[in-house]
Amino acid sequence: MIYLLLLIYCLNLIYIKRKRLYKSSFILHFFFISIIFIGPSLYYECGGTAYSKSFEWEDFLTFEKYGIFVFSCTLIYLSIFTRLRISLYNSLFTNYKDRNKNLIIRYFALWYFIVFIYLIIHFNELPVVNFLLTGTLPDRLDQTSTVKLFYTFSSIFMVFIPSGYFYIIRFLKANFTKLILLVVVTFILISGGHKGLVAFFILFALLFSGYRFTLKQVLFTFIAGLGLLYVYTLTKGREFNKETFYYLMESPPRRFFVTQGSAFITRISMERRNLYMGDVEEYQLIKKQTYQRIYGAGETGAAPTIFLGDLHVKYGPIITGLSYLAFLILVFPLLRGTDNMKERRLYLWWNLFILFYLLGFAELSMPSFLRILLALFNFGVLLVLPFITLRPHDS
Repeated sequence: MIYLLLLIYCLNLIYIKRKRLYKSSFILHFFFISIIFIGPSLYYECGGTAYSKSFEWEDFLTFEKYGIFVFSCTLIYLSIFTRLRISLYNSLFTNYKDRNKNLIIRYFALWYFIVFIYLIIHFNELPVVNFLLTGTLPDRLDQTSTVKLFYTFSSIFMVFIPSGYFYIIRFLKANFTKLILLVVVTFILISGGHKGLVAFFILFALLFSGYRFTLKQVLFTFIAGLGLLYVYTLTKGREFNKETFYYLMESPPRRFFVTQGSAFITRISMERRNLYMGDVEEYQLIKKQTYQRIYGAGETGAAPTIFLGDLHVKYGPIITGLSYLAFLILVFPLLRGTDNMKERRLYLWWNLFILFYLLGFAELSMPSFLRILLALFNFGVLLVLPFITLRPHDS
């Protein structure tokens, strides 16, 4: 099964290279499904054992069949994508220009102001602040009831703050000013304890900016990455020694390439054996019981995965497959229109990235739905604002 999966995946890569689709916004979605399906498949086929006690080999084969289906669909989708050039509201995309700069900056300034007020109010409860002052990392804000409206504001954090960063940085000239803005954005993103989102923010900037990095910049990024790994070690309460070094070399890549995919495999296994207790439509029931299956009955936490995982548990493989096809159709206008723009605009791309991030690494829930709506809202506002006619001194 793995050979068929890799064959179809390689055909995708060849087609993407041949048609230069690595410059397309569809590559954002392809990035996440590659992590979900290719990472775990290679890991377990090569003898990896992490999380494997939570499922059996036949469940892993079902997972690979899902991967074959997904990449077969994307290959067909990409061939259609390259032939259909028109999108809904195509004029908004093709006629998009840098207008109303001050209005858009004020729009982002409003969101930054709201976030800063919220952080000031809850400054003492922020995990990153507690870690810097005491050296201990308290519970994440999403796992405590002391901070109100966390999900709402964390949604604002992940959508508007990076999008504003990618818009504003285009007009900054001094490297020091750019660095200060980067530090501010990074602080905001980790304020709720979400270290993973910071990593994806950096990956997005590195992979999709189109910027060609010098050797000096690559070395600096590598050293910065080692520093982040060291901080990651401290947050886990470990001393930095030989054992910790091996842990750092193995744990982050495994968490990045295997964890979310393995949670899908565990869902397949638990559904096949009827192990879910209670109503699977209940909020967070699937991801919490999946977590307990993976890490032990006494553990508490969440095991998110691509949105197909929860659909498989609730409705079975046929509805899950049709849902993926419907998803590809629904995102077509956004992707086709974005690609019809004369240049890549990362402040718009970030909203699509968050959309695919949530559908790939989150669960089907109201918080995820809220965040998706905010990303689509921000995308729509930024698409329309340049077309608003203003008085000359307001433009």
